[in-house]
Amino acid sequence: MKIEMEFKGLEELVKAFEAAASDEDIKAINKKIVEKSEPVVKRIMSGKVPKSADISKSGRGFGTKSSVSSHAADNVPVGAVKVKDTGATAEVGWDKSDKSEHFYVKFINWGTIYQPPREFIFATGREADGELQSIAEQEYQAYLDNTIK
Repeated sequence: MKIEMEFKGLEELVKAFEAAASDEDIKAINKKIVEKSEPVVKRIMSGKVPKSADISKSGRGFGTKSSVSSHAADNVPVGAVKVKDTGATAEVGWDKSDKSEHFYVKFINWGTIYQPPREFIFATGREADGELQSIAEQEYQAYLDNTIK
């Protein structure tokens, strides 16, 4: 899952941060923000993934490959933080090409011809937005507080 975050209401803080920081500092702070954001997104997503009461029934209905040892909700994948230019990204959740033990989650999220999509992945992004903005604001402000005296 890739969610593009646009920080609204932080324009002045971001401008001040970018004016005061070098590209290396911006890169480091953005990476730190993503690292702190991953557990938030994982926690919210974990609460949205359907979870069967009986693990032996988890993932059933998706063929013989869907014999799982744990619930997908307890195993939300979190990718490594990738830095490009001054931006940072990380993948949390499943994508359509997933072939992991919990591959069946993509059918729940995006739907099939037999069931409509539940779209918990994008709902997670919308729900996490406030917390992620708060993390970014704290990190940018902390940098400015420590840099500009």
